[in-house]
Amino acid sequence: RVFKNCQLVLMSSNEIDEGKANSECVGPSSDKAGKVDSCSGCPNQSACASGKGKANDDPSIALVADKMSRIKHKILVLSGKGGVGKSTVSSQLAFTLASKGYQVGLLDVDICGPSIPRMLGLVGQEVHQSASGWSPVYVEDNLAVMSIGFMLPSSDDAVIWRGPRKNGLIKQFLTDVVWNELDYLIIDTPPGTSDEHISIVQYLQSASIDGAVVVTTPQEV
Repeated sequence: RVFKNCQLVLMSSNEIDEGKANSECVGPSSDKAGKVDSCSGCPNQSACASGKGKANDDPSIALVADKMSRIKHKILVLSGKGGVGKSTVSSQLAFTLASKGYQVGLLDVDICGPSIPRMLGLVGQEVHQSASGWSPVYVEDNLAVMSIGFMLPSSDDAVIWRGPRKNGLIKQFLTDVVWNELDYLIIDTPPGTSDEHISIVQYLQSASIDGAVVVTTPQEV
């Protein structure tokens, strides 16, 4: 088991749930989707083999837009490489906005290397699931935080997933977390440019994302 108190939701039979994909998933848009050995036992195998994953109209995008409509401003924090202070900027930006009285959410989508829980002194906290969705962890009354780090049995556990499964969890972060009404949602992304960045931008395009903060350091290496 990867998660303590939360489960990845099951989709209807005609949808592909990337969150339930096998760890060796080749991706629903691949020509080999549903047809290779690594697809055996995956609940999405039939849907992927039928080509549903190649559909241009992703219903999740409309769902994300609806969920994000209660959030006034969405800001991504990015970096070209790790260790440049991206998560520090994300957390300090969230704290600063909260100190000014705004309702703020901080979303950590660095699935394989979540650092926000440790930086905010929240290691050991858990996410609770209700009929409404996932309840974030609150640092202050007006500062809510969500990270996969809250879902792991141990902070020492490693998450080794291929892109589709990571993207499935990111989608659930955007649709299932009960943020309520926020003035700002700060999204701390992984370093570099990968599937997670493509997915988060794709999902938020129709949700009026405000922009991004790119964190860099003055060095060549």
